[in-house]
Amino acid sequence: MSVNLQQGIRATVSQQMVMTVQQQQSLKLLQYSSLELETELKQMLQDNPLLELVGGSSEEGSSTEDYPTYRHDDEEDYSPEMVAKVSLQDYLLEQLGTSEIDDFQKTLVSYLIGDIDDNGYLSSTLPEIVTALSELLHQPITLDEGEQALAVLQSFDPAGIGARSLAECLLLQLDKQRLAFSIDVDVLSVARIICEKGLDALVRADLNALEILAETDIEHIRQAHQLIRRLNPKPGKLYSTPEADLAIPDVLTRYKNGSWEVYINPQVVPKLRINAEYERMLKVVDKASASKEMLEQLQIAKLFMTQLNQRFATLLAVAQSIMQEQYAFFQQGLSGLKPLTLKVIAEQIGVHESTVSRAINQKFMATPYGVFELKRFFSSGVATQEGEQASATAIQQRIRAFIEAESKAKPLSDSKLTELLEKEGIAIARRTVAKYREGMNIPTASLRKAQALLQG
Repeated sequence: MSVNLQQGIRATVSQQMVMTVQQQQSLKLLQYSSLELETELKQMLQDNPLLELVGGSSEEGSSTEDYPTYRHDDEEDYSPEMVAKVSLQDYLLEQLGTSEIDDFQKTLVSYLIGDIDDNGYLSSTLPEIVTALSELLHQPITLDEGEQALAVLQSFDPAGIGARSLAECLLLQLDKQRLAFSIDVDVLSVARIICEKGLDALVRADLNALEILAETDIEHIRQAHQLIRRLNPKPGKLYSTPEADLAIPDVLTRYKNGSWEVYINPQVVPKLRINAEYERMLKVVDKASASKEMLEQLQIAKLFMTQLNQRFATLLAVAQSIMQEQYAFFQQGLSGLKPLTLKVIAEQIGVHESTVSRAINQKFMATPYGVFELKRFFSSGVATQEGEQASATAIQQRIRAFIEAESKAKPLSDSKLTELLEKEGIAIARRTVAKYREGMNIPTASLRKAQALLQG
């Protein structure tokens, strides 16, 4: 073998080894949770003087030729601190800043926002707030002006914010769902009646009382119940407070221009760049005389930022594919989940299943129904009579709904639950129903009946 050929083989093997190391580093970053990535970033910033975080102490005189990590094009520039938490009030004030109302109304709404508790409710009565505002502004504020300001606040996200009672909170969410989704008018009307006058009966699962109240049949009551179950009684809890130690969602969702879309949470995206002073030094001096270590640090810094961009791009691609496959979830909640495998997502975005597995590891998505780990969107399925698939999660939700609506005197047996599911087109064995019921820690029909008798 010639010397040139040997050298060529060595070079090829060396390049392959370098690529393997780089790929391993990229996969490692992809698998990291937000907190693990934060730790890795801090270590990288400590070890590499050429790398800096935008907004840090070295802001002045930094290079304008940045290497930004992946960002959603139309998102505002958020703080680059990776563990920063957005409080509910901050989120509401952000929406207030873009509202097309006059300064006087903004002042009133701003005060109302300050009165919102952690659950998203007004903590004071509106007359109390109007009185306090009148004293604060040294001018009379009418209750009607207070109502108008509250209406503006209640138009903000999350739906249900600024309510004065549980009933009002649920009604506000129903109104937004009516605008966003195609919901049966009769079911929506029944749901509104239940929220306005029948919450006590709903809690007791008193179907007879609900039928009389809503002047409708049991099927409409069940559908309205399912609609109400998808609402959030504490909308403020969707957003972290400074004191809370909640999982920071890696991915956010929003309803825009008639459809749901997903994007990376700007809070978890660090903005990095090369330190301008060091970069100028490397440009001035001859490469031959430049420090070998400094050149290596420059290469490492650029590579790290490229890999970080790739991490967020892959995560976004996976999240978009999940939303496409599980779109019904964003309209219906857990009952809309369908079976989904890693293979389906991998084929859609053109990567290996293991890459998808790493991408969803310890990653969270903020949805209209709360913050969910991405793994939650993957589950096994059961065949329906139409040849489609119903996810195990969706079937469990139906079983729970049937049991919650059952007569306490005549609870549904596993066999009866199986029949009800079959009527909905879901062919499932009784033992599977029993397994799902037990998995939700729901007692047998006989035990539920005994418990009801004990409770009077």
